[in-house]
Amino acid sequence: MDLSHPLSAITPSLEGEALTVLAGTESALTGRGIAELARRGSHTAMTQALGRLAHQGLVIVEPAGRAHLYRLNREHLLAPVVLAASKAASEVRSRLTKQIEGWRVPCLHASLYGSLSRGEAGSDSDIDVLVVRPPHLDEAQAEAWSDQLAELERLVWQWTGNTLSWLDTTQEDLRRAVEADEPLIRSWREDSITLAGESLGPLIARLATERSPA
Repeated sequence: MDLSHPLSAITPSLEGEALTVLAGTESALTGRGIAELARRGSHTAMTQALGRLAHQGLVIVEPAGRAHLYRLNREHLLAPVVLAASKAASEVRSRLTKQIEGWRVPCLHASLYGSLSRGEAGSDSDIDVLVVRPPHLDEAQAEAWSDQLAELERLVWQWTGNTLSWLDTTQEDLRRAVEADEPLIRSWREDSITLAGESLGPLIARLATERSPA
């Protein structure tokens, strides 16, 4: 699923591009303005797509001098579907948080990073999640930890068709990465979105002041 433009999963045509733009604003826009905001499509092609949507009642057309303004008809029966689809990335984050917060073995931290956190995820993109496991897990807890990771992989595939890619680490390994100032740490500082547990910024700052055990 293209989580940056999720409506393309429903309608891969220019209508999907137009609806993606219009779902993101309550303002009326010109056809040229919509074409400029969309990923693809000329002004002429976009105007034709908007005409087809207007014929179905999903888009309202308002005259504005020689031009026309377009806006999503939010009273249309299908408008809730369009709006829900346009917020798919946010829904994925909410579902991830809900699932992780309900884990039998709680994590110290979980965050989303990579293309989805930057709003750049495409249909072939993995959903990248960093998890920091608690220390000193016994055998039963370690098995439960692995099981809950596997279960969330299964759920994410069902939700989106995308692969969940874990970076499963310990607090000590994360501390060493902080001490080494690895590039991925800098990327996490800039792009990660906390899903559960301690926020990454304070966690990294705390680890940076702690010494690794001898």
